[in-house]
Amino acid sequence: MLVDFNKKYPNIRKRLLKPLLFNCNPNIITFLALLAAMFSGYLFYIDHIIIASFLLLTNGFLDILDGEIAKKFNRQSKLGDFLDHSIDRIADIFIFFGIAMNPDIPILLGFVTILFVLLVSYMGTQYQALTNKRLYGGLFGRSDRILFMFLFGIGSLFFGKSLYYGVWFVLIMSVITFLQRFYKSYESIKNM
Repeated sequence: MLVDFNKKYPNIRKRLLKPLLFNCNPNIITFLALLAAMFSGYLFYIDHIIIASFLLLTNGFLDILDGEIAKKFNRQSKLGDFLDHSIDRIADIFIFFGIAMNPDIPILLGFVTILFVLLVSYMGTQYQALTNKRLYGGLFGRSDRILFMFLFGIGSLFFGKSLYYGVWFVLIMSVITFLQRFYKSYESIKNM
């Protein structure tokens, strides 16, 4: 969803981030994003959902910022790309492991959600390995997960079961996205 929005309106993101861009090693920002994810996961686990949600949003913001810094200051590299994608997966695990261990979330629901979150990303990298082009498409990518889990987390202020329904929402959307990416990969490879 957000990937498509960004493709249609790329200048919105650039304008919003422009005042925050500074010349530094983008890998530092990547590691700061990981720290935000680690604390977010821990706070989800101990049921401090509101602070955890804002740290989750911080993780997503820093994940966008590192890429914009790399592009603007010509610091893109294979190492940076490798670190960015690898640390994103580690961050996803920390966040969703913390959510899975939250007392209001059935552990099986949490772990199945982790599995499909990782499978969605795996299909993107598998497609890249086979076609030399990264696959970000599908209904529900990482930025969508972060935004919606943030909203469901904040929703827990008003509705106690909000996080529970948020995990179900992420699981369902991740299953759909995994199937979309699997099909697209299958079709692309079949015709090679």
